[in-house]
Amino acid sequence: MKNLILIFCAVACLTAACTNGNSFVIKGTLSDDTFDNAMVYLFDYEQTDAIDSTVIKNSTFEFKGNVENISVCFLSVNRMKVSFILEQGNILIDFSNPVKIEGTELNKELSKYLLEINSINKSLSDYYTELKNNDEIDESEREDLFAIYEEEMDQKKDAVFESFFVPNKDNPLGAFVLWQWSYDLTSEVMKTLYETAGTYVKNFPKIKEVLYKNERLAATSAGMLFTDFTIENGTLDGDPVSLSDYVGKGKYVLVDFWASWCGPCIREIPVLKDVYEKYQGDNFELLGVAVWDKREETLLSIEKHEMTWHKIIDAQSIPTDLYGIRSIPQIILFGPDGTIIARNLRGDAIKQLLDEVL
Repeated sequence: MKNLILIFCAVACLTAACTNGNSFVIKGTLSDDTFDNAMVYLFDYEQTDAIDSTVIKNSTFEFKGNVENISVCFLSVNRMKVSFILEQGNILIDFSNPVKIEGTELNKELSKYLLEINSINKSLSDYYTELKNNDEIDESEREDLFAIYEEEMDQKKDAVFESFFVPNKDNPLGAFVLWQWSYDLTSEVMKTLYETAGTYVKNFPKIKEVLYKNERLAATSAGMLFTDFTIENGTLDGDPVSLSDYVGKGKYVLVDFWASWCGPCIREIPVLKDVYEKYQGDNFELLGVAVWDKREETLLSIEKHEMTWHKIIDAQSIPTDLYGIRSIPQIILFGPDGTIIARNLRGDAIKQLLDEVL
């Protein structure tokens, strides 16, 4: 009997040890009580829905559980989002500015990476503010100086990306770094780095999304015929509408992919109003396509900003997936036969191109 009890205890201890070995505790803190009683959601980048949630109390919150596979996750509090590596052990996340992530080895490395990247971005922002406030420099010189400094900072960021990606080519940290780095990489360089990566990185959903969008970007580059799409409730009245209802009909069509919450999108509206007023007619049309947005907020923005041109709304990610769009505004000019003339148009470049073709 004693032997049986001893065996049972040994098995229980072993089971507890295994459970503890796979367990994690996430402890989060916020700088003040502003978010008390708000919900914190835990997401895995490989899943659509939240995998857990809890309530903030006294500026703190906690998650506990067991982790089967190490993965890249993020916490969402209102509009704040913090990425981290979900792995065994105690993970400490401080939502201060800058965010601090401590506890486990991969998260320590992730925190170092984020601090270095954020430091470079802050330097870039500070230099822009300094130039903007310098009345002794004219606008043209200001743009040239900023472009030179921006190139230097981009080189620094590339060095940081590489220093963290190379030793982590087959783990969640490497996947996260390559995903972030991909925004600054050409399709060819991204493909080369992908081929050097391990299985985890290659299977990371965000990396697959980047590769797919790069393929779609190539298929919808200048010189290619437009790719059609249909939005079932895309008119203001909720009826179906297609891109081909406007593009490929014998006119030049400037298409603005935008959203109501997007500041740069809103800043392009005066330019769009100018070209619409100047060219709208037998040879030219302007079409706004609202993506990644709530229908009611799109409608409010259309009214507020007096957007009187043609519209497709509630398009969400359908056109952005097809055209490899990763950021907005994305403004594309289509020729009379539907051929893509130019992408990534902004500001005065829109006016200059339309002056040429029209």
